[in-house]
Amino acid sequence: MKTNKYTLDVNGVKTYTFLRHIIKLFLVLIVGCLLFNGCAALEEAQRLREAREKEERHGEYLMLAPSKGEIKIAEDAQKAESDHYTITFAPDLEEHEDFDEDSERGPFMQSALSYMESLYKEMNAIFGFQPEHKIHVTLHDLYNESRSVATTTTQYRYETQGDTSLKYVTGIKMDFPLRMYEKHDVRVHELTHAFTNIYFLPTWFNEGIAVLMQTEWAKGGSHPKFDNLEANVKRNLDGVNDLEDWEFHGGTSKLLQWRYSYAYTIVSELRKRFGPDYYIKVFQLMEADQLHNKLPSKMSTSFLIYYLNQASETDLIPFFESLHFKVRRLTKEDILQNIRQTNR
Repeated sequence: MKTNKYTLDVNGVKTYTFLRHIIKLFLVLIVGCLLFNGCAALEEAQRLREAREKEERHGEYLMLAPSKGEIKIAEDAQKAESDHYTITFAPDLEEHEDFDEDSERGPFMQSALSYMESLYKEMNAIFGFQPEHKIHVTLHDLYNESRSVATTTTQYRYETQGDTSLKYVTGIKMDFPLRMYEKHDVRVHELTHAFTNIYFLPTWFNEGIAVLMQTEWAKGGSHPKFDNLEANVKRNLDGVNDLEDWEFHGGTSKLLQWRYSYAYTIVSELRKRFGPDYYIKVFQLMEADQLHNKLPSKMSTSFLIYYLNQASETDLIPFFESLHFKVRRLTKEDILQNIRQTNR
């Protein structure tokens, strides 16, 4: 009996040992499978994250955090208001097939203002300042008989203090054909103007900054950058860089395209040289001096270079001369003297 018992115990131990190995092997297989699936899941998560990052910067998908601001929509949903905007449907959109019902206009207004508020927040962080006034956006089917031109208009008031005439922004208005509003990089371009117009910048610099934001931040691709500034310069009959003549948006489409691209290339080159916060410093210096409010009209390129030099702590006169701008080195006293003479 002892032998039989011993035999049973030994067999039991053998069976137990065998089962333990089987269970251990099974557990190893399970853990291995989990680890493999875990690695695969991590790889998939990484892939999705990379895809998300690409999507966020893709030309068609500019992802922004939803705005938490309050949005008020009129009963007829023809107009709405948020913290920094009003948005209105022009009469020629009332019969548009997508917006001829209140139930269609309301959700659009909510979505549009939420996006614009988020974009406003981003711009404020990028530039370090914001406009004092609300921006009034009007959406059209046709604007100035076109579906391909959006504009930002700044209204001013003038005030005399002693011998100086001061100019202040009183309102900002943006007009979009619906087709242009649907392009996020166009919204970024125009909103940049709403931020920077208060400084009465030379047209070429104002447009260059807007294209910089449109292209390098919003990833729009309508204005390519030149590889070489000196090789691609265009000059007027006086031999001066044609950008100096840029006051309005007239001219041939080819010339206009060159102006946008060349101005953008200059602005991008300076930002590359002096860092991503360079233009924040430029605008901070202008704001601190408030000299731009005293100008009777847009500042000259020489006036602008004074601030570019101050922000970069570099003499940029040779750079602009190499591009055939007609410029001269100014001090703050030169600028003040010029303002006094102009306002007499």
